[in-house]
Amino acid sequence: MLSVGNTFLIPTPPNNKEHLFIIIAIEESSHVALLVNVISPKIGCDESCCINVGEHPFLIYNSVVNYVDARITPISNLEYCLKNTIIKKHSPVSRGLLKKIQDGTLISPDIPMKCRNFLCSNI
Repeated sequence: MLSVGNTFLIPTPPNNKEHLFIIIAIEESSHVALLVNVISPKIGCDESCCINVGEHPFLIYNSVVNYVDARITPISNLEYCLKNTIIKKHSPVSRGLLKKIQDGTLISPDIPMKCRNFLCSNI
């Protein structure tokens, strides 16, 4: 069973490099989850949530949450991808890091409004 705070390594275009994705909210009634991913910071990027090395075992560089690519996806899609090794499960985030990421969602200028509303309705 998947839950808030679970993380996955998901290959992303253009080079299919694995990025860390985190479930930050779940709507139980519809079985869908809100995911955000973590990237290396670039000049001018959204710094609403900066994550330091050591806050999660996958991260070997200081990183930022890439709120612009937040997505709402059916949990069944994640389970299918896990079962078929399209994505890999990784260590869950700590409660503190989860809260930090959720708080960043509320202040990010880049988060799609439907994702912000989803989070507000499901935390």
